[in-house]
Order: sequence, then structure tokens, then C-alpha cells
Amino acid sequence: MRRVVVAGVGVAAGVGLLSACSPAQLSLAAAWLDSAGRPVALVKPCGHDRAASIDLNSWTEKEMADGASETPEDPDSDTGWGTPLVGPPGERFGTTTFPLFEPPRSWRTEAVGPQTLAPDRTYYLEFKVIDGPGVKYTGVLSFTAKDLTSLRPGQVWADYRAMSRDDFDDLVDDAC
Repeated sequence: MRRVVVAGVGVAAGVGLLSACSPAQLSLAAAWLDSAGRPVALVKPCGHDRAASIDLNSWTEKEMADGASETPEDPDSDTGWGTPLVGPPGERFGTTTFPLFEPPRSWRTEAVGPQTLAPDRTYYLEFKVIDGPGVKYTGVLSFTAKDLTSLRPGQVWADYRAMSRDDFDDLVDDAC
């Protein structure tokens, strides 16, 4: 009988550990080039949710092939910025549109490397919405300079493809 109880507890613990999952990654951000050719981003948390942090990272195909965990030989090759995890809800942000390399000052970002769109880099924008002690979900966007320059007027890049602003709004509604 003791073995059955121990085995049952072990199976229950294993199922509990295996069923734990990462927060959902949702396509809740878009990017495009403004009339002056500068990249602009839109982050759109669900409903009245407020994001607690946001980061922009980038890499080249060579850096990915060499191993993403390695430090680049040229410190100027790394490009991006990030915010500290913001605590009080009053410091968090909702839907926001901003120049990609000039995020709002209230976010207190720390920039790394050149703050320009480079043709050989892949960019990854991610914001986190916190729920209690953990992350409720992350909003994500991945793109290249080529993705943005290929957009027609009125289009944005989101969910790994070009789409209209209305289609992006529908995408967000469906994800939320």
C-alpha cells in the first residue's frame, strides 16, 4: 500500500511539474516606418492591462550561428535598449506608439550600441504584463529592416508579416 501511495504522489508531482507552462507570447506589437523613414513601434497590451517592462534586442545571422549566448567581439555591434521591471502600477504603461529608438523618457530605458535600424540585424521587441508574482503574458514582435522597408503605405509589420492597421487591431482582439 505504501508503494502505491508513494508512486501516486510521484506521478502527481511529475504531472504538476510537466504541466507548468511559460507565459503566453502574443503578437501585441507592430512596427512601420514613418514619413521620414524612421522606425515606429506600437505596443498594445490587452484591454486595460499595463506592461511592467519592455526591451528591444537585436542580432545578426552570424551572431546566431556563432551562439547567441556569446558576447559580441565588437561592443558596438549590439543594439537595443531595455527598461527595469517597473514596480508600482502607476509607472506601468498601456497602449503606446513611439519612435523605436526613442522610447518615452518615463520608461527610463538603458540603451546599448547604435540606436539606428541596420540592414543586417533582426530586431525583437518584447513587453511583459505582470499578474501578481509572475508574468501574465508577453507581447512580442520580430522584424528586420527589410521587413519594414517592404511595407506599403498604411501597412504595419506584426506577427511575422505585413498587414493593415485594421488587421493588426483584429489580431490583437483575437489574441486577447
